[in-house]
Amino acid sequence: MAKGTRVTQKEKERMWKLYQQYGSFKKVAEKMQRDPGTVSRYVHEIEAAVGSATYILNAVE
Repeated sequence: MAKGTRVTQKEKERMWKLYQQYGSFKKVAEKMQRDPGTVSRYVHEIEAAVGSATYILNAVE
């Protein structure tokens, strides 16, 4: 991908799923033709969202 191209929500979700499968930012980046730093940024973003949602759901119980 060209530098500066935007990452869609579907790509972010795919990055996260692939990271769960491969466990490596580098492998996901190669598969998606993205920079490992970009993959890392969005995987961490989704993990933070999932963690926040889990915390909130557990606090309600």
